[in-house]
Amino acid sequence: MVTVLGTSLVLFGVIYAEKKGWVDKGKVRVIMQVGMNIGILGSLLYFLYTLSSFLPFL
Repeated sequence: MVTVLGTSLVLFGVIYAEKKGWVDKGKVRVIMQVGMNIGILGSLLYFLYTLSSFLPFL
């Protein structure tokens, strides 16, 4: 639950900064892509971790 709140807070913070003109659209795009890639990687690693408890050879 804390992760969801933190992620949404960062997302809204980036959107607010873009609307204020503090960052440009290119930087926001990079931040969003890096964040999504890290989230996907984290989910994959967590999936492999939970799978390894069922399959000991992983």
